[in-house]
Amino acid sequence: MLQRRPCNQPSACPLHPVTPSPPFDSSEAIWCAGFMPEALLQCLSERAVASEALLVFEAPHLGPGIAGSFEQILGILLERLGPKGTLVVPTCTPKEGLPKDPFDPALSPSEAGSFSEFFRRQPGVLRSHNPTHSVAALGPLAAHICAGHRTAAPRPGPWGDAAFGIGSPWDFLSEHGAAWLLVGADWSASFFIDYLRTLYHHQELRWTKQTAFPEFDPTLLGRDLQNRRIAKTWPSCPGLLLSFDTREAVQTGLNLLETTVHKLAPSRQFKRWLAIRDRVKKEGYLRAGAAKAVITPPIPSSRWDGKPLTGIYRDLHVRSLFLSDGKTSLAVALFDLLGVSRSIADRIRRAVAASLRLPPEQVMIACTHAHSTPDTVGSGFENPDYLSSLVRTASDTIERAARNTRSSRLGWRKTRVRDIARSRRVKLKTGRVFTVRYSVPSTWRVSADAISDRGDIDPDLTVIRIEDLDGGLIAGLSNFGCHPSIALASEQVSGDWSGEAMQAVEEVFGEETVFLATNGTGGDVDPTGEIDPWGPRDQAAAARVGRIFASQVLELLERVEVQDVTALAAARRLVELPVREDWLSLVEKEQARMCQEFAGQWELSDSIKETVVRRRIETEVQALRLGKLALIGLPGEVLVEMGQKIKAGNRHTAIIELANDDIGYIPTHQASAEGGYEVGRHLWGRATPAAEEILVAAARNLIQELFGS
Repeated sequence: MLQRRPCNQPSACPLHPVTPSPPFDSSEAIWCAGFMPEALLQCLSERAVASEALLVFEAPHLGPGIAGSFEQILGILLERLGPKGTLVVPTCTPKEGLPKDPFDPALSPSEAGSFSEFFRRQPGVLRSHNPTHSVAALGPLAAHICAGHRTAAPRPGPWGDAAFGIGSPWDFLSEHGAAWLLVGADWSASFFIDYLRTLYHHQELRWTKQTAFPEFDPTLLGRDLQNRRIAKTWPSCPGLLLSFDTREAVQTGLNLLETTVHKLAPSRQFKRWLAIRDRVKKEGYLRAGAAKAVITPPIPSSRWDGKPLTGIYRDLHVRSLFLSDGKTSLAVALFDLLGVSRSIADRIRRAVAASLRLPPEQVMIACTHAHSTPDTVGSGFENPDYLSSLVRTASDTIERAARNTRSSRLGWRKTRVRDIARSRRVKLKTGRVFTVRYSVPSTWRVSADAISDRGDIDPDLTVIRIEDLDGGLIAGLSNFGCHPSIALASEQVSGDWSGEAMQAVEEVFGEETVFLATNGTGGDVDPTGEIDPWGPRDQAAAARVGRIFASQVLELLERVEVQDVTALAAARRLVELPVREDWLSLVEKEQARMCQEFAGQWELSDSIKETVVRRRIETEVQALRLGKLALIGLPGEVLVEMGQKIKAGNRHTAIIELANDDIGYIPTHQASAEGGYEVGRHLWGRATPAAEEILVAAARNLIQELFGS
């Protein structure tokens, strides 16, 4: 490491030497703010500068010495160059800390040393226009060199895009092989190093989204250039003067940075970036693809409650996402549907396993829980042909997404959603909880004096951004918990507000983009933050809320910082949940009541019959890892309370309900004690409160398995 010698040591920097300077110590540069130019005059006189050359003279620590010494140095340089040679001196002004007046080439003083300031003031000298890294030049090429800063194309760096821009004076010096004289042999003070760092940074931009500007020990790089005889010391004054061909030094310096940068004492931030870049080079980028397909049912069709769907407001879709990090591949398919049974999810997974060899834990099949959709949850109005078409279409979209993967980057961000939703669980002063429901008008009109409290929502809105290497959006995914149940009064098919939100986001980014709006812990949450409980419950209201939600998603998508490396992993747990006895009695013995609850002819579906026969619910919990984010798939409608217990173990968690199964509401012990529709006796209330402990424990164990402690 070069050491500064204080200027009060005559042996190092004699102010007025009376005898010729002794040979300089080549092991240590000798310089300081008051370094005498007389020694330099001796060196320049003993060694010729090529005539007609393009010469860079950099002397950041050269002091004024005796009167007239700068004039003598300049005279020698110009004499050696001759009338056809051009002399260039850095006149940079990079100092920071306080604001400066706007840069003026004629007036702004150089901060590159006393000689630099002297030179820029000489008659005939031109100066380039750049507020931090200008150069001054004298000679036939001066005008051409200095004009480069005005016309330079962007090359990013900490001093702006133009300081070392493409076509700047610095490029000219490199391309034309300018001879460079570095007085003081101090690499740490040379603007050549800044230029080299900027070139290296520019060429490395292709690897990562955010590329750290290279910070390292310049003396180590300079030593390597000297060891390779690219930069040569002058024999008569080896510690005072170095010379090199700029083009050769740039080429060798870039090669050294590419091959030995880890040995140049990189800064902590730069070292972290190098590790990411090296991993990208070794393992490649994340691969991502997406696809979607229409799954609108034949019209007319029967809704989950038996009511007819007689028209189409908006086509329903299945949207699929495929990711691969080279070791693990993941697939997520999201239906614009109320839910699907485990048997349907398993059929899709088997098809995907046959075509892509993905095990079931690496494939998630989820639903938005949109209510203006055909029966796919076992209400008794299912169309077997339609269910089979769902299997074919979903597996096909996953396969198409896998075939169309591109190199990509992934990132995610979380914020608190604004408005949109409210808890529909309201506590009376008696301690009893009731659920505000559109179909029960009395729940809209409860006296405020009778109400004690209202339940919570999970305000987390998590948004994942997946973009190609040019920054174009391939796909996105949001997670927020709320019932898509606005358009209940409509007889038209639609994806409700979540379907409208996905449509809105995709329209912004173009037809190639696919966006998945997954449902979080929304079992006890309604979209009544934007509408009254009584409505209007129509498609126009759903579209309005969808656009409001999409606006928040779009903002977050633009704020996501993607990562260059994302590790993927997956796991699942098969679980058995106990069934409520009063539910078994309901579906086995009270057929007349069920027929009254649902319109038309009602009968047990195959999925309900299976649960009745087994007297237990066989289902699963799934976990997907995307970098530091955990996606937990739960098999039913999840209450906010339960979701918070899972998130308490890992704050970087998003919960996707209705994943790989639909077992109805998953009750908690507290909700069961308080009452309310979510824990009531109906077709969607088959699990006992014991499901809470089983599912929470399984989710936490999966997070531990994928992420460690």
